[in-house]
Amino acid sequence: MLTQRQALEEARGNIACGTSIAVRIKETSQNPEIRELAKAVYFIGFGSQQIVNAFTDSGRIKDL
Repeated sequence: MLTQRQALEEARGNIACGTSIAVRIKETSQNPEIRELAKAVYFIGFGSQQIVNAFTDSGRIKDL
């Protein structure tokens, strides 16, 4: 079983992978609806990475 930190690091990698795919599709798709959907997925992925970083970065003030 993974520790909490290991699980968050694994999640960060999965999110980064999905986000990079969304970036590629956002930039290359000919369909404007697909580009808009990829843009939404990108922002969801980026925000998720920010959440993981908030929990895993050392030196942050724990104020939750």
